[in-house]
Amino acid sequence: MTTVKEKIYQILFKHPGLSAIQLGEKTALGNRTYISKNLAELIKENRVRSEKNGRNVTYYVSDKIIALEENLNLIGLKEDEIWTKVRKTTTFLNDLTENAENILYFAFTEMLNNAIDHSRSGVGYVKIWLEDDELKFIVKDNGVGVFKNVMISRKIDNEPDAARELIKGKLTTQPGWHSGEGIFWTSKIADRFSLKSYDYELIVDNTINDYTIQKTERPTIGTEVTFEIAKNTDKSLQKLFRSFSFDHQTLSLDTTVIPVKLFNEGEIWISRSQAKKLLTGLDQYKKIIFDFAGIEVIGQAFADEIFRVFSIHHPDIELEPINMSDSVKLMVSHAQHDPTGRE
Repeated sequence: MTTVKEKIYQILFKHPGLSAIQLGEKTALGNRTYISKNLAELIKENRVRSEKNGRNVTYYVSDKIIALEENLNLIGLKEDEIWTKVRKTTTFLNDLTENAENILYFAFTEMLNNAIDHSRSGVGYVKIWLEDDELKFIVKDNGVGVFKNVMISRKIDNEPDAARELIKGKLTTQPGWHSGEGIFWTSKIADRFSLKSYDYELIVDNTINDYTIQKTERPTIGTEVTFEIAKNTDKSLQKLFRSFSFDHQTLSLDTTVIPVKLFNEGEIWISRSQAKKLLTGLDQYKKIIFDFAGIEVIGQAFADEIFRVFSIHHPDIELEPINMSDSVKLMVSHAQHDPTGRE
């Protein structure tokens, strides 16, 4: 049953800028005092805002609606418990398409589950909100930190290299419990995704196909995930899963996209050792897409290690380079057609 408060919200959503008197005239929901009481509750919930012009007060649906914001005890917590709470108390989810809600549910519960299982922290913080038609959430813990966790489990020397490994997909510090695909899928379905831990931050902006690893101005204790996607998104999880499945029929992660610009040492992608670091762990895929966006020049040894040597040792893996400059295309073509070592 729709309450008076919900009816007022829905009317303001369709007809912004009404006064309490106009709402009463338009809806016949009660007198001005009763309507004002419900408006006050909506304002307290950050769902409606008021504007004063002289003696007149008009009301609008808020540009920022907070569905949930609270500190959590992560010990023994089930991520579905928090989502159920959000679903019961948040009305803006009712306006989402099935695809948009599925994406928000998937990404949020995946990231909260990571905090519960991997952070080794008893304390967490979550926030879910709608702002300017963007669905957003933050999941934070005060634990060991995602990059440090990967460094320890995979014997990696530094946080940037740990972030690079996470981008490849299928990386987990608990293989008996997790597939290691949560961060991969969440970063791919988001419009914008940020993974911040201690001194470093991995930023993925899929609206401009950009990946960045940068040092933060202030350390973040533990791990903080920020996720954003348009409320009216036309993305779907099924499309995403199939786009990374080799035969497009299964939902297994057997294709990956590597943003090559993240794997540089200095300004030029030139050495064979750089290529070997980039290729680590990629032999578990059936198809690897190498995205050369933002790269003007690569070295002959770098191209040779990927497109000749790796290809010889893994003939069943399809390698696809994309977004190549003319110079990069020349080096890749040379490596692909070099007969050395091929039958």
